[in-house]
Amino acid sequence: MPNLCLNTRDELLMIHLSKVAYFQANGNYTQFVYICGEKHLVALGLSKIEEYIRLSWKLNEPSPFVRLGRSLIVNQRYVTEISVLRQRLLLSDCEGHNHPLSVSKQLLRQYKAIIYNINAPKEQS
Repeated sequence: MPNLCLNTRDELLMIHLSKVAYFQANGNYTQFVYICGEKHLVALGLSKIEEYIRLSWKLNEPSPFVRLGRSLIVNQRYVTEISVLRQRLLLSDCEGHNHPLSVSKQLLRQYKAIIYNINAPKEQS
């Protein structure tokens, strides 16, 4: 998985995308959280981060990152539970690192339907 290199006037930040659990909008900034719990804040909006993620992937290779609403981008490789009733999306590496996120019911319903349609067992003809 590619790394995302962000260069500002004062610092260079290498983001290891394979280890990022999610990106979350924080005003004009974006906080990203590694699956291990380490957090960073960057002086870029979530839309700009989304664009950089898209540009870092090869054309034929699908990105594991999905945008959920205005304030969240999650790494689908860590999605382990979608609970519409509790309005909770659980990201986990199944090694003790868990990140429960609060997401609206509407977004979770839509996302759950998409994920199920992709991963549902196919009936054989």
